[in-house]
Formats: sequence, C-alpha cells, structure tokens
Amino acid sequence: MALFKQSRFSASDVRSLCWRGDELVDWVSGGRAFTVDGGEKRAIVKFGYRFDAATASPDGRFVVIYERLGTKGLLLRDGRIVRELDRSYYFADAYEFPVALFNAPDGRLLLAHCPGNYCRLELEEAETGRPLTASVERKPSDFFHSRLSASPDGRRLLSAGWLWHPLSLAVCYDVAQAIADPCHLDGRHELSASFNPGLVEESSACWLDDDRLAVAASAEPEQESIEDDREPRLHPCGLAVYNVASRTCLRAFKMDEQPGTILPLGKCHVLSLYRHPKLIELSTGTVVHAWTELSSGRQDGSIIWGLSGDAIPPVMAFDPSGGRFAIAKGDTITVLDFDLPALNAT
Repeated sequence: MALFKQSRFSASDVRSLCWRGDELVDWVSGGRAFTVDGGEKRAIVKFGYRFDAATASPDGRFVVIYERLGTKGLLLRDGRIVRELDRSYYFADAYEFPVALFNAPDGRLLLAHCPGNYCRLELEEAETGRPLTASVERKPSDFFHSRLSASPDGRRLLSAGWLWHPLSLAVCYDVAQAIADPCHLDGRHELSASFNPGLVEESSACWLDDDRLAVAASAEPEQESIEDDREPRLHPCGLAVYNVASRTCLRAFKMDEQPGTILPLGKCHVLSLYRHPKLIELSTGTVVHAWTELSSGRQDGSIIWGLSGDAIPPVMAFDPSGGRFAIAKGDTITVLDFDLPALNAT
C-alpha cells in the first residue's frame, strides 16, 4: 500500500505558502494561488515590506504574514488587512517570530503572539483584537517564545522557544486556565521537567493528538549531570513521545542525526525536516522513507540567524488535517500527499 503520492509543478519567485482547501496560497506575494495541478491565480494586492513567512487559520480565511527574523506582521482576513502586529526588537533578528492562529474549544478563532515583550505570551480574539490575557499582575519568566502551535482541540498551546544561554525548550499551557488566570502564561512549564533530568535541548515539538506530543532533540550534549536515569527519556539526536495530561514519557529513540523541525502525520508518524524530509515511524523510530532529492534546510531550533545557503529552510507549507506537505525550491513546488488512514494503520 502506498503511504504517499508525490507531485510537482512549476512556480517561480514563491515567497510563502499556506494551504487553503486544495490550493496553495502565497500570501506574502499578495494572495497568489496555485492548484496542485499547476494552475495559477494572480495576486490580489502588493505588500510593500520585507515579509517572508505566513501562517493561516485552520479554514484558511485568516492569515498572519510576517518577517521571520523581524518585528512586523500583518493580520489578514480574506486577503485584506485587519491590523498590524508587532513584537519586541530584543533578539528579533535571531529567532522566529512567535505567532499562531487556532480555534478555541468554544469555536472562537484566537491569535497567540508576543506583542509587547519577548517573554510575555498573549491570547486575543483574532478578528476583534479583544485581549483575553491582559493583566497588571503578570510577571512573565525569562523565556523567548517561538513556533507556537495549538493542540487539535485547541485546549493547549505549545511554545518551542528558548531561554538564555541559549537552550531550546518546549513549554505547554492550558488555554482555558490562561484566559481565567493570565498569570498561568508567566510560568515556564517544561514538558519534560520530571523525565528529562539531563536537560537535553528540545529543539522542536508537534502535537500528535489532543494529549500527546512528539519532541525532537538537538545534537547538543546534555546540560547537567544525570541524577535520575529513568527510561524512556529524551536523548541528544533523539525523538520522544510525551503524554502531556499524565506528564509521562511514553517512548523515546536515538536517531542517526538530529531530527530538526518535526511535523505530525497522523498519530504514529512525524515528518523530520533536517537536511531532507524523512518519514519516521514513532513506535520504533524507523525512517520509513527519505526524500534525499529535496533539500529542506538545517534548522534545529527557533534560533536561525546563523544559517546560510542551503542550510536556510526553504518555503514550505503543511496541512496536518489533510496530511499534505509542500516545499518550494527554485522554480518548482513539490507536494507530498500522505495517506493518513494507511499511516495510522501501520
């Protein structure tokens, strides 16, 4: 049984990609859109700034375009500007702009970002801008939020950022608790505090379902001496699956190299993007398939200011609900369309 289909079509000067139904939209280029058979729709507007990345709401109507290593973003609705977004200048040229659009359990579309301070995460209603976590009592801990993502049910929010010196870590928050008590967002809730005693760098993470996360480790050695050697736990160049609700590590593997950015494909696989896309099965850690003809960069954390040439991640788009991944390189967009039922059955 084929686990995926691969196709490609010509497209030049692609600056960003987001899935909108069966289309791929380059919002940075003003809404230029492509069908997977190579059809193209012209841009509807021109944005006069250095935007180079985009993230979309689950239905594709709302989008944030932003400068990945800058301070400026725009919230769009159906391609039209709703308002401008900003973040702190502090190390903004080093790590990825923190922003996510997601549906809360009550159906509201929420925007998560850091509009005032690099370490102060805020939630607001996306369309109205109504703040949900503003409070004079807040005293955020010293954590650089980045690569925000919500669980499929919208109950939890993940931040895969870093703290000084630098050390990449993944932290997780309860959305309802944060709205009821915004100070909840000010603590640094390490996912693996009780089962990652060596403080391995958690270079990326992704939601497998509402309660489980896959977490990837960098190649950096463990930061402290081991006083608790319980297994399974995350190791350098490793992958681990965590249950956030029970705060347990379910399984862990050591890989031949760091996984880099990971994306969820169903409940049992991830797509690793370090150097080349690789399909990894999470019950054994086996690399099922590697697309060595596709260069996907060498990002290994939210800090990307030292990357150059082919190490810089290219324009990519991922649709977790549909299991579709697109990568633009040169004048070509390659689409990998995964059979999620088949993957979940393996």
